[in-house]
Formats: sequence, C-alpha cells, structure tokens
Amino acid sequence: MNPVQVIGDADTVLAFALGGVPGHVVSSTDDARAAVDAVVNAVRRAGGPVREPTLLLVTSAIAERIRAHLDAVMLDANAPLILEFTGFSDPPSDSRVARLVGRVLGVRL
Repeated sequence: MNPVQVIGDADTVLAFALGGVPGHVVSSTDDARAAVDAVVNAVRRAGGPVREPTLLLVTSAIAERIRAHLDAVMLDANAPLILEFTGFSDPPSDSRVARLVGRVLGVRL
C-alpha cells in the first residue's frame, strides 16, 4: 500500500496521480465514505508491529460532506492520519483553516 493516498474530485486526484500518489475520485457521500473505509481497512490489514505510516489526504469539500464519519475514523488509533486540504475544485475560502484564520484576523477570506 502506498503510504500516501488522496480522496477528492477528479482534478485533484489526477494532479496527485501525476506525482505518483494514488487516489480515489468520489462524487457522492456514499462514495466518499466507501473510499475512506477502503483505505482504513487496507491500513488495518497491513498492521503489525512495524508498518509504514499512512497519510490520507481528503479535500475540504469531501471532508465537509462526511464530517461525522471522518471524526469517527480519526478516533481509531489504527487508522491513517487524515489531513484535510483545499482541492482544485474547492472554493479557496471554503476550508476550515481559512475560516479559522479569517475569524482570528477579523477578516473575511
């Protein structure tokens, strides 16, 4: 299993694939949950005393659609580390980080 995988829209997954990072293109909430579960199950199967670290990159738009599911996965010690980022199809100010920075600075990003 590749130690880094991405879940998101077609453009974002394609961009990562060009750099050698495999991914899952998702268009629905059910597809997104299934893709996260597939990565989590692959990490669990590869378990054992020594396993490579796994990073799951999820676009902000997809993460917002499956927030409760991602929060539950993040509580599992055997699950991959999940990092949310702004994908190519996401509006730039739509991420949680952008909203937090905007609130702290008192500006609208």
